[in-house]
Amino acid sequence: MMVSAWIGLPFALLVAGVAAAQTASPQQTPLTYAEASARLRTSSSLSRAAGYGVDAASEQAAAAAGLRRPTVSLDAQAIRYRKTFDISLTGALDKAQSELGAAIPGLISDLPGIPGDILQTVGQRLQAALPEIFAALPTDVRLEVEDTAFRPTLTALQPIYSGGAIPALQRAAAANVDMAQARRREAMDLEGVNLARAYFGQVLAAEAVRISTDTRDGFDLHLRNAQRMEREGVLSHAQTLQVQVARDASQRQLDRAQLEYDNSVQSLGRVLNLDDGVTPTTPLFVNRTSVGPMDVFIAQASQSNARIAQAQATRDLAEAGVDLAESRFRPTVYAFGTYNLNPDNALPTEPDWAVGIGARYTLMSSIDRRRMAGAARSQAQAAGELERQARDDARLLVTRAYNQAELARRQFLSMDSSLTAATENLRVQEIGFREGESPVSAVVDARNLLGAARLQRAVAAYEYDLSLAALLAAASSPQTLNDYLQRDDRISAP
Repeated sequence: MMVSAWIGLPFALLVAGVAAAQTASPQQTPLTYAEASARLRTSSSLSRAAGYGVDAASEQAAAAAGLRRPTVSLDAQAIRYRKTFDISLTGALDKAQSELGAAIPGLISDLPGIPGDILQTVGQRLQAALPEIFAALPTDVRLEVEDTAFRPTLTALQPIYSGGAIPALQRAAAANVDMAQARRREAMDLEGVNLARAYFGQVLAAEAVRISTDTRDGFDLHLRNAQRMEREGVLSHAQTLQVQVARDASQRQLDRAQLEYDNSVQSLGRVLNLDDGVTPTTPLFVNRTSVGPMDVFIAQASQSNARIAQAQATRDLAEAGVDLAESRFRPTVYAFGTYNLNPDNALPTEPDWAVGIGARYTLMSSIDRRRMAGAARSQAQAAGELERQARDDARLLVTRAYNQAELARRQFLSMDSSLTAATENLRVQEIGFREGESPVSAVVDARNLLGAARLQRAVAAYEYDLSLAALLAAASSPQTLNDYLQRDDRISAP
């Protein structure tokens, strides 16, 4: 999970690159962080795309669930055909000759009025003539049939044993669903971190503009006082120029802060799909007490981290591939049935219906099945290693985000005294300057130190909020940033 890019940023980068917002334009939509989160769930194209991916994988799994059901198909063919039959009559003629020769005496013995010697002579002559009579008959007959036929047939095929291919395909489909769900969860986690970055980045930007404006206005006052004191001869022109340089530098810092604020408005508007921008109404915050034990977040990550879930799904998919590859070594058994819906127009050799059981075993394949099975096992082993790496990475991300959040929280809490001291120091230096006891440089430094202290406190709160969002995403925690916003120990900044 690429949340590590949003934690541990150097303080100087945050001060220079994250700016602030001032008064919102009338077109901007005011939103709390909870409202912004709710809008993100409905307006995010990335989340919707991930949701469609889950729907597609679920439909594929539902389709694979029916692989054990029979396949019934209806075929219809209109054909023109010719069929030749060669029929041998030799055996039939020999049998007929033998049977007729044996039957002749009985046939002529019943003839009335004919003497017996004549009947005997006739029988002998018939017996002698039989071979010649049958010899004249053809011994082979060729029949030719030419016709047009319409063949509608209903066929059913029921798998009985697939060698393990069907369970493997169903397991792969289930793994694809798990993969799609993990990707959707990762997309939502990353979007949550991105929302925290953009939302609280604009809040920090607003504070940076206010701080820069206060600093510039303070130097305007110092410059007016210095110019007055120079006219009265109390202050040298060089010291007045020193205040002028500090005032101009504060104006440049304000201009930069305003530019960065405008950028932050555009960034949050793009995240929430609001062209006119958003006015955040939830301030930066820090919880006074710890976010919770680190072990709890590590345990949550081991159970539900999106990257770990993807790695597990990848391993399941690879193991299903092993089962599928090994199924190629086994036979398949199936039942079948066919029914001719137009038996009166069937071909002479076609049955009206047929049912049976069949088996198929591949003796030789153009693909080396052993090597394919070996490749599948290697992929499963690689997936197992990637899963272990994902668990280690998730633990590291949780640890880093947790430590960063805790560090930012402690820094924020420790800055109250620094802010009080910087405010008092500026007050003392201003009094000393008006009374001629403090040099111009002391007042300039005091003013800049106060602005830096205020900005450091706001940056610490921003780092806490962003690190906390990254921690919750890395752990795939059931808690949200809104849960921490509702805690009684929340401290708003400024």
